[in-house]
Amino acid sequence: MLISTTWRHVAAFVYDLFPIIGLWLITSVVVVLLRGGDEVPPGTLWFQCLLIAQVVFYFVFSWKKGGQTLGMRAWKIGIEDYRSMTWWQSLARCAVGILSIALLGIGLWYKKLHADGLSWMDMASQHRTVLVS
Repeated sequence: MLISTTWRHVAAFVYDLFPIIGLWLITSVVVVLLRGGDEVPPGTLWFQCLLIAQVVFYFVFSWKKGGQTLGMRAWKIGIEDYRSMTWWQSLARCAVGILSIALLGIGLWYKKLHADGLSWMDMASQHRTVLVS
């Protein structure tokens, strides 16, 4: 049975949560060590911004440099013609992806309704997500 690219994209995102959590754990340990063993109080704005910046960097850098995140690679999907994608397009793709996730993934499910099968992220970056071999 062939899995649609929409479901592969969902699976890739779930897979990508693991390296992100790993990055967050390493960052948390380093920050606690730098603070002499003191924990960062909950809701600390600079720390939250640091963690969000890591997520943005992970996705933007992965898409721009290789056309795939680790999860996308595992599920054999990638960004078509990623070499021509600019950093701004990659950042726009990430911003729209965050918005889509905040809206329960509606930007990805929109792909099922769009005549050309494009998600909001595909439209924002002007680069389609495709199956790769």
